Amino acid sequence: MRRPRRDGFTLLEVLVAISLVAALIVTLAGGLRLGTRAWESARVGAELDDANTMVRAIAGQLERAFAAKRRLDDGLSVVAFAGDADGCRFVTLSEGTANWGGLVTTEIGRDGAQGLDVWTKVYREDDFAAARESMRATRLTDRLEGLSFAYYGETATDQKPQWRDAWRNAEKGPRLVRLTLRLRGARGALESDATIALPMQ
Repeated sequence: MRRPRRDGFTLLEVLVAISLVAALIVTLAGGLRLGTRAWESARVGAELDDANTMVRAIAGQLERAFAAKRRLDDGLSVVAFAGDADGCRFVTLSEGTANWGGLVTTEIGRDGAQGLDVWTKVYREDDFAAARESMRATRLTDRLEGLSFAYYGETATDQKPQWRDAWRNAEKGPRLVRLTLRLRGARGALESDATIALPMQ
């Protein structure tokens, strides 16, 4: 005599199916979490590369600084270099590729709350301190959180070299410039810095 056929699943079949679905969900969630972490890590790495690239670009400009001289109104001859804690202006020797040939006045600094720009203009002794509006601007980033410069050297021949927050109307240019750049990133601020030796001595 045959047993009547029942429709449905046994308790054992239901438990096995639930276990398989749970294992599949755990595996997928772990893979998704791992993928999210890898993506965030790659994004932070790319943002840090951006900060390092900007620091290298600024360092490249400073490494081409030229010890041009200019006369102040009182007749004193000083080096064409003006630096503060949040930016600096100096003269570079242009490579003549994307910029003018010869000597170029270059300024690096903040533009607004989060902008970092480089301004350039053909160097003329009498307009070294020209307004930024008369110069050509190039935007480096709109994610600037912090920018600081410090200068090392002696401003006159009878002084000892030391670190300073400003460098203005000095007989000589600084020996070193320390630059710290902080950018806004997806997971907080990213910082990059460099100390650049200037060929102005």
